[in-house]
Amino acid sequence: MDPLAAAGLAGNIITFVDFSTKVLSRARQLNESASGATAENDELESLTKNLKGLADRTRRRPSEMPQKDHFRLNITSEAILDSLSQQCIQVADELLETLDSVKVKGDGRARRNAIQAVKTVWKQGHIDTLQRRLDRISKQLIDGMSMEQLQVINRRLRDMAVENTRLEANRSKEIDQLRRDFNSAIEKIKANAEEEQTLGAWLVLSDTARRGQAYFAEQVILQSLRFSSIDSRHESISKEHSHTFLWIFDQTSSIKFVEWLKEEDGVYWVSGKPGSGKSTLIKFVAEHEQTTRYLEEWAGDKKLVTANFYFWSASTHHSQKSQRGLLRSILYQILRQCPELIQMAYHDQWIAMASDGKVLKESRDELLTVPALLNTLRKISTSTASNTKFCFFLDGLDEYDGRSADIIELIDILKSFQNVKTCVSSRPWNEFEDHFGNDSPWKLYMHDLTRDDIRLYVDETLGKNSRFRQLQKEDPECPDFVWNIVTEADGVFLWVFLVIRSLLEGLTNSDRIKDLQERVNETPKDLKDYFKTILFSTENRYRTQTARIFTVAVNAKYEHPLMAYWVIDQGNPKYVFQCPVGTPAEEILSSQLENMRRRLKVLSKGLLEAKHTVPESVDNLLFGFEVGFLHRTVRDYLQTPDAQSMLQSWSDDTFDVDWEICSAVGSLTKMAPRESFMPRRPIWSYLIYFFMCYAQKVDRNPSFRADMASMLEHLQAALAPAFEEHKDILYGWTTGDGEGGVDSEYPEDYTIFKGKCLEPDLVIMSACACLGVSNFVTENFAKDPQLCSRVTNHVNSLYWSVQRINVNVFPEISQQYPAMSMLELLLAHGADPNGGVNGQSEWRLILEELMNDGDDEDPRRLKSFEAIKLLLRHGADFEQQCMRRWENTEVKANELLREWFDADQFGVLEDTVKRRASKTKKGLKLFKIMRRLKLWVTSKK
Repeated sequence: MDPLAAAGLAGNIITFVDFSTKVLSRARQLNESASGATAENDELESLTKNLKGLADRTRRRPSEMPQKDHFRLNITSEAILDSLSQQCIQVADELLETLDSVKVKGDGRARRNAIQAVKTVWKQGHIDTLQRRLDRISKQLIDGMSMEQLQVINRRLRDMAVENTRLEANRSKEIDQLRRDFNSAIEKIKANAEEEQTLGAWLVLSDTARRGQAYFAEQVILQSLRFSSIDSRHESISKEHSHTFLWIFDQTSSIKFVEWLKEEDGVYWVSGKPGSGKSTLIKFVAEHEQTTRYLEEWAGDKKLVTANFYFWSASTHHSQKSQRGLLRSILYQILRQCPELIQMAYHDQWIAMASDGKVLKESRDELLTVPALLNTLRKISTSTASNTKFCFFLDGLDEYDGRSADIIELIDILKSFQNVKTCVSSRPWNEFEDHFGNDSPWKLYMHDLTRDDIRLYVDETLGKNSRFRQLQKEDPECPDFVWNIVTEADGVFLWVFLVIRSLLEGLTNSDRIKDLQERVNETPKDLKDYFKTILFSTENRYRTQTARIFTVAVNAKYEHPLMAYWVIDQGNPKYVFQCPVGTPAEEILSSQLENMRRRLKVLSKGLLEAKHTVPESVDNLLFGFEVGFLHRTVRDYLQTPDAQSMLQSWSDDTFDVDWEICSAVGSLTKMAPRESFMPRRPIWSYLIYFFMCYAQKVDRNPSFRADMASMLEHLQAALAPAFEEHKDILYGWTTGDGEGGVDSEYPEDYTIFKGKCLEPDLVIMSACACLGVSNFVTENFAKDPQLCSRVTNHVNSLYWSVQRINVNVFPEISQQYPAMSMLELLLAHGADPNGGVNGQSEWRLILEELMNDGDDEDPRRLKSFEAIKLLLRHGADFEQQCMRRWENTEVKANELLREWFDADQFGVLEDTVKRRASKTKKGLKLFKIMRRLKLWVTSKK
């Protein structure tokens, strides 16, 4: 049992004992009273009613039965609590039965008769016997809870304080007070170990445990909303240059931003050209104290809560560019500032967590759908309308991964909530201009307002350069560089940054004023032209390597670590086979990274940058320092036909970007130390998801198919010892039973395995079957007829094939036709849709995923039609019972399919099932005929 739950149950037992003692005391007084005072009798009846509630609280619910937990009491302690709980119930039943039998009704003679009955029932000996039983329960409970177990609870409270800091939840004072109360109670218990006065301390201790359960419930719910990349974009946005953007707080300005902050509701739109500094402005405004001061005027006597989100199209995580990620982030920020709202917003989940420390994974997933998240936000807005106001800052609507109309609709929904206002930013696309611009007074255009900021930036970077100042002194006719740059910039900060960087390089090279002027004149005003010019300035000797790294960066579905670029830069396509298994010395890795960082600057002309990572471990060195574009506009340019043609002409004919990325990632996994294969380490993201994303593409390329098969077999053999070493904890992690549970960034991880353990020799093959490396899987199934059975008994491969068709969690590895091909292959080799573990068949998982995570018009269901038909053809149970989580009711598969598809489509599915049944019947009839024939032949012999 969870220690906090155990202490809470112990507290309930102590409270019951204490209260029952009071009941007996009043019964004794009534028994000894000469008159049988009516007031005493009324009080006894009142106590009876309260006793019923206390008795119920001592009953241990099924959900509190022993479970896997990093913290838990020993079996002896749990047995003691169980026994004491039963004893309490027995005493309660006896007390209640006695009290009910003499319940006083009416007045006059009836009341006097009842009082006499009480005296008759409550014999002194009976009262004393019950009191002794209560004393034994109390003593046994106190003796059974050892100091060691109390220290376990104390450590849980300490860990809760640490987690509160990580989550930045506004519970620090409460948890600190909780710990002080708990430690004070422990000290009193130690000091009075043999005295009866310890009862009060035990009551305080159990009360702190109950409060601890409540705070723990809040933390679990906050953890479910949080995702690993929640702060990534915010942290990557450059800080504004000193004293810039202050114009936005000018109350006389025509942009009316301050007026909107102080008085208005609705939406304020920040628009600007690419590179004009929109994200930097939103970050500046969201964090500035003046913003808070003006918003507090708007909020008046109500509490002000702010939240922000920065869409990021180049992110490696879908949560950073989706509606779901936006809503999770906003709710997380609201609830960590106002944790007292969690119980109201997630009432059922809070009750479950506060009572037994556990919330079902299915319940958590249901609450993380877009409709559920919106509903929770609406509930918070409505319930706090009288005392709270909310302001959201949302950057980069144009970087949302979906239709502009969808994100505009979401902003309108937020606008409709009570006491909510939103500041958004985007490029000046027509959709946003039509909806947020036009005649609205609540808007600004960055490129029209940053002239003074640009002048300040240029003056403080270029103007303060000692070499530049010396040149100005030497040449009285030196042009006004500051004025020229400000004029030419047209409000685009990125262009200014690039020009200044070029000028500072020139000053480092001792350029003359004439040379500097040429640098400015030669810099194209259009960013695309600038990028083209800078790339064509690459020396011929570097162009092949430059084409390689830009091709990798443009085609990267995730930002790859700097060490991956180091592997690619070796120019050896077979490096993954030659790379030894084992971790290079840390100083060697550091040297390789520094060299690659310097080469990256030369080869990319500064258009690619490696993020700074604190090298705390070898993991950080291998998988940190992610490489990304200087600005989104660089990627936009490199994706144009002209840029692609140029890179292709520079690249060598043998270069295949998908193969190179596979080789690089595979090499890094071989370099990783054994401890890197523990749960939640970055190697799993790179090996299972990122690597397979490219492996399936290489697998479909006839020129590289055989090499890909060799690489996969090589990695399986090379990494098998690491898989073997950690197989137990990895299995527990992926099934949600291990330490730390399942990573919320990838909520479907629990559905990977269905066997009894992780099989180290099947890890790569199982990943290939789940994620669609079709040709490799097909060839190996043909070689070993038993392999498909082993794989499908090991992992939920059918479920994952349908997931990829649906483009659900990992859209980057979703390929509809390869997924169908894999599904057909698995079913043809005997995979059973009705097979699974613990009553959860893959067929049921598929249906419940489509049912519970989508709305009535979910397009994933239509995409799944052919897959569902195929599964039914191969025996999927047409009457499979599924659970509607939000209604907690069961529904049959055929009823669901009738809801999802039109009459013609459902008719096709019904015909499929009928043909299957007919075919089965014919097969059975043929089998019987053959058996009779065999018996007849045998008899003739």
